[in-house]
Amino acid sequence: MLLERPEIRPKLDPELESSLRETYGQRLNDVLSAMVAMPSRYYFRINTLKARRNDIIRSMRFNGLDAEPHDQLEDAGFFHPRPSEIETDGTIVEADRVAAEAVQLGAHLYAPGVKGCHGLRPGMKVTVVDGNGTPVGSGVSHQSETSILMYRQGVAVEIKISRTGLPSIMETPWYADGQIHLQSLPAILTSHVIDPKPGETIVDLNCAPGGKTSHISQLTGNQARIIGFDRSKQKIQKAEELMQRMGCANYQLISHDSRYVHLDYKIKADRVLVDPPCTALGVVPKLAIQTRARNVENSADYQKQFLTAASGITRKDGTVVYSVCTISKDECEDVVGFAEKDLGLKLEEQTPFLAETGFDPDHLTQRFNPDIHETGYFIARFIKN
Repeated sequence: MLLERPEIRPKLDPELESSLRETYGQRLNDVLSAMVAMPSRYYFRINTLKARRNDIIRSMRFNGLDAEPHDQLEDAGFFHPRPSEIETDGTIVEADRVAAEAVQLGAHLYAPGVKGCHGLRPGMKVTVVDGNGTPVGSGVSHQSETSILMYRQGVAVEIKISRTGLPSIMETPWYADGQIHLQSLPAILTSHVIDPKPGETIVDLNCAPGGKTSHISQLTGNQARIIGFDRSKQKIQKAEELMQRMGCANYQLISHDSRYVHLDYKIKADRVLVDPPCTALGVVPKLAIQTRARNVENSADYQKQFLTAASGITRKDGTVVYSVCTISKDECEDVVGFAEKDLGLKLEEQTPFLAETGFDPDHLTQRFNPDIHETGYFIARFIKN
């Protein structure tokens, strides 16, 4: 159950709202309110290559964290946030949308995410706000305005109090040692839906920042051949760092535009994950919803290119899993329709099944909806004909 459900729903691009209303009907008002509300759980994955779930949960509780295991996924756990009042008498530092959403979950504010910090000096008491002036955290500055804007690296503000009341999990020994990784429940579920097996060749066409790629390694006990692609060399480096931290092996990360992998590489994969860029309408809580209808349309066209590549490198009777952290039908069921009609992919049942069925005719897709599941996400599993 959501910890808070705003009475005033967020403003939305009229054309996008019309499209979402076709999908959700009168339910849309609850969906929109849930998109800006604080969920009652924040999830993390236990890395079974390095730790046992019960040991991690026990250690977290001993150290004062309200952590619990998920009752169906054996490598998932969650924290209960405790909404906190943010101190508003500090020097105002404005964070961009992505950084502000991370700060409210307990993360420190890093210099690249700072939009404004007039007059800031090290050691000052700080209130971090988003672009609308909403306080998301408070803490102490580590850098000056000049240092932040000139060098754009390192921690700008150490967060002491976050909107959710969660500490910076990435500063804990469990995270540093690669025993846990912060991931949403649907993201953790997606790797289980892929159902990777030792000895298989498995390709992740959108591997950065490495969460699902490292999870696939974990689920196969480092006994599968895993290939990950991302066209950004910087993102590949970040994914490499994550894979190493998590103790992964038998993988190869390649900087390449994976929309053209079927043309540029001779790969025949047993399983392919397509987790492409999307409008991220399902990521909650949102501080604002700036997505427009044209963003959704462009995103859907982009996603189809990755599925085309996936179809081209998957062996006959192989598996393709498509996942996106959004709720628009254009990026979810409509992309599935394209895959079935144009690419020779056929929807099949998926397990585990933790959400609602999607709006595809045979109800084989899995859809997380913000008003029910406190997040928005979509998963489809195909077999290659």
